[in-house]
Amino acid sequence: MANATKVSGTGGELLMHQLVAQGVDYAFTNTGSAEAGFFDAFLTVPGVQPILLLNESLVLSAADGYARASRRAAFVNVHLAAGTRQGTGQLFNAHFDGTPMVVTAAMRDNGSFGDHNTLGVSSGFAQMSAVQDVTKKRWEVRDARGIPMATRRAFKEALTMPTGPVYMAFSEGALDAKDVDALIQPVQGIEQAELPGAATLDKIHDALLNADNPLLVVGPDVANVKAQRELLELAEHYALPVAINFFDYGSFPPGHPNYIGMIDGVRDDEYDVVCCIGYRPNTRANPTDERFPDALKIGIGHDPAMLGNTFALDLHLWTNVKNALVALNARWNPADANLHHLSQRRVELKSRSEARLAKLKTDLHGHANDNPIHPNFLSERMGACLAPNTTMVTENFSAAEQFMPFGFEDNEWSLVRTYGGSLGYGIGSAIGAQLALPDQPIVLSIGDGSVMYSAAGFWTMARYGLPIITVVWNNMQYQTVRNNFARWGGSMKAQNKYPETFLGDPAIDFVMLAKAQGIDGQHVRDPGELDAALKHAREVQAAGEPYLLDVHIANVGPGSDQSWYKAFKLAGI
Repeated sequence: MANATKVSGTGGELLMHQLVAQGVDYAFTNTGSAEAGFFDAFLTVPGVQPILLLNESLVLSAADGYARASRRAAFVNVHLAAGTRQGTGQLFNAHFDGTPMVVTAAMRDNGSFGDHNTLGVSSGFAQMSAVQDVTKKRWEVRDARGIPMATRRAFKEALTMPTGPVYMAFSEGALDAKDVDALIQPVQGIEQAELPGAATLDKIHDALLNADNPLLVVGPDVANVKAQRELLELAEHYALPVAINFFDYGSFPPGHPNYIGMIDGVRDDEYDVVCCIGYRPNTRANPTDERFPDALKIGIGHDPAMLGNTFALDLHLWTNVKNALVALNARWNPADANLHHLSQRRVELKSRSEARLAKLKTDLHGHANDNPIHPNFLSERMGACLAPNTTMVTENFSAAEQFMPFGFEDNEWSLVRTYGGSLGYGIGSAIGAQLALPDQPIVLSIGDGSVMYSAAGFWTMARYGLPIITVVWNNMQYQTVRNNFARWGGSMKAQNKYPETFLGDPAIDFVMLAKAQGIDGQHVRDPGELDAALKHAREVQAAGEPYLLDVHIANVGPGSDQSWYKAFKLAGI
């Protein structure tokens, strides 16, 4: 049997042997005594480095960032049933985005003897039931002899398209068992067929070539299989305008002439052909999910649940996106580049793009001297001053990231973010991304409210010497929530008072928060200080150390002129 090895050891050692065979470099974890059999194996089976994070939410987000940046499955260990539940906010994000991840925990018996145990699952329930809606598959493992096979199966499931997180609970008896014989053998995800159906590909080619008003909608599956070049080729050949999901600047460069914005800002009635490639729709949960009623609709992606789950598709391919793009591009006839409607569309796209970018530049210059610093100006200066080839991890939905140099060229930036929306993602994800890309600059762009969901992650950055630049966009607000409240209206809008969105009184000092955990940093309050601060952060990063900038920015949008909150002091009762 190829690559198979017979081993003997404890249940924890069998698990560790399987991880080594699987090529796992890091185990993202927080410590728990019920998993003693697993942790003991770090001393006897070399090859896997534990990465300690201080709560389960950080463990899961770090693993997610690692998986996205490395394009490999991440391995996680959390503590029993309670720890499993602690991490489910970030497990939600991983499941929403289809991140390949193997999540494990110890499991205490809740039926053979007493059934009311600390941190264990309640009687009558299985531990894996706590994550059944946020994992692809789940298992409980009670026999140590099955640990390698179960772990192989978990990695296979996590890596097979549609990818996603899976969960395994090991009984303490299985992890602690001694002198167990087992067979260790690595696995890969099941490979999809390379060539999609020729007849469907021909129909897609004809539709794109002959459309009067086509639209290409792209999503993260393109980057997940490194198909960015093939996507650009397709968009440029057929002169396709391209829309992205909200803030998904990693799926298509916002500075490209074919880029037209986010899908939620696109009208439904302008297009006769709509082709979705690698797109994972963030649905609206109302009748407007039924989009593009007059268009021929095409879907190409990794997850059948994402194909036709809202508006019906006329043509669809469940396949590796890269293979489909290669096959479509092979059907392109260079002589068709001179077709009148394609040439005309290229001219229109270029003109439209130039006007959009000129307006952005004009607006930007109008805010260059604003104090507090305008978010647009901060975004543009980050792109100008920080390192080329940066991977930016973001947990910031109000940032003007379209000013940053995202793209597919060697010196342009790439993006890591979650679209699940569960806060607490950014700091952990940046840790995972830096471990996945040790020679690449990592910048964390994060809102002040988001920091407070996961600030204990700064300790992990310092412990492992991860040279991450953290830029805190500090406006002392949950700005996204405030803007949504304003759209909702009611008394909040009428009175210009937005309960529980103001984060001042007291103001949070993020530099002090980072310094308490071993990371240096500085406040930036004036636009004239910004370039020097960003360049200093880049120098610290180049020297191999993390650094934090607490950038005090202006509020924008409805309610930006107020800092009201429903005041209360216990002593006033």
